[in-house]
Amino acid sequence: MLEKIISQAKNDFPVHLERLQRYIRQPSVSSTRTGIDEMVAMLSAELTQLGGVTKIVKSDEFPIVYSCIDSGAQRTVLIHSMYDTVEADEPNWVAPPFSATRMNYQDAGECIIGRGAEDTKGPTTAILNMIAAHRAANVRLPVNLILVFEASELGSGGLPDFVKTHQQELRKADVAYWPWCSQRANGNTVAWLGSKGLMTFKMRSTGGDWGGPHSNDLHSSNASWIASPGHRLVQALASMRTADDLDVAIDGFYDGRQEPTQEDLRLIGELAKRFDAKGFLSQMGVARFKQDTLEDALKASLYTSAFNLSGLKVGNVIEGGHNTVMPRTAVASMDLRLLEGMNIDNVVRSMRRHLDSHGFQDISLEITNAYLGGRTPPESWAAKELVSAYRDMGFDPEVWPVAPVAIASSLFTDLGMPWVATCPGQASGKHSANEYIRVEGYKSSIEFIIRLMWRFSSASAAEKSESSSSQSGGQRNVE
Repeated sequence: MLEKIISQAKNDFPVHLERLQRYIRQPSVSSTRTGIDEMVAMLSAELTQLGGVTKIVKSDEFPIVYSCIDSGAQRTVLIHSMYDTVEADEPNWVAPPFSATRMNYQDAGECIIGRGAEDTKGPTTAILNMIAAHRAANVRLPVNLILVFEASELGSGGLPDFVKTHQQELRKADVAYWPWCSQRANGNTVAWLGSKGLMTFKMRSTGGDWGGPHSNDLHSSNASWIASPGHRLVQALASMRTADDLDVAIDGFYDGRQEPTQEDLRLIGELAKRFDAKGFLSQMGVARFKQDTLEDALKASLYTSAFNLSGLKVGNVIEGGHNTVMPRTAVASMDLRLLEGMNIDNVVRSMRRHLDSHGFQDISLEITNAYLGGRTPPESWAAKELVSAYRDMGFDPEVWPVAPVAIASSLFTDLGMPWVATCPGQASGKHSANEYIRVEGYKSSIEFIIRLMWRFSSASAAEKSESSSSQSGGQRNVE
């Protein structure tokens, strides 16, 4: 039966590829809300056509498309993904970003170029194509599906309340799965067993009683005797990182962080042997890691917080000219990755305490979004089935105990289910010009997800019971 579905998917691949292109051609940019309503309507209608009982759930941020397909199976899989993208205003696209152009691109071969190809309309439509292949073959899905699609490029702000409201239904799932095309340019595949969380915030320095201009920008000739909000913010930012820029320098910031287990360290050792650092750095367009060894770089990527300055605004930069001004306000846009065991409230308190104790009481902290990540032990039945599905296709995946990316996976692991992620398919360029997915890789991602659903369906009750007991050890109820 499985081979019948895979054969159907291969025969229908031209239709499946057209679905991907159609989704890329529908903009859904959350930062401007461009096309969001149209994308939600499109996705909801298609899920209904594919047999889902579908509804659009309003949230404080963006709608959540929620669909359930009851195939009468013993197992239920919760699939979590997203339908939005970032903007596509970079100047050097080789094709219009919402054209979904099919072309040979650099060394990747035949690709689809377009915003969302990697993040995440490729994976999202691979799920739809998996369902469509079963329907076209007139074969019931081997599992029941709970599908949750959100807009998360600005943070999963609406998801916690959704999970809280729907937790009784969501708890029916045996496993949560996040599809993501993670295959490397050299062909290596990657399996994720966890993710980091995310906090986004602003730090703002404004002239006031501490010093600096009260009401208006000043001429820069006053910088000798009037304090600069811009300089003050830069000093505050520098105090929050170690001098070598390798880690956060805030007392209490990491309180509660869970240290890597012996199995985690073993997996990191295996990754250090297999990881193509040169190819990775080349693909990323950077010369080197901050750390001196690859193993140290991997440990940092997985078990330290990426405390990142994503934007800094202090006046204006005039190319070819200059403006002699002292701006009244300076603002930094920041994001950091939360690790397993860390507490959101504690992180905020530690940052506030740090600023106050270093003389920056006037600098404001404005939290815009925060959620925790989660992880599944390598011995979990779901982790084993994920790796086995890769091996069924002839791959030997790199197994990452935690991915450096931020996904609100704890919302599902807190319900007591394991969470796993990724599929084959080489894609790249998210959040930049010329985002792409390889055509042949996209075909592999559809086949893999079909195989994974069948593997999930056949996991023995004993196997699941054994690993579920280890999963529940870190469970926290959604309240």
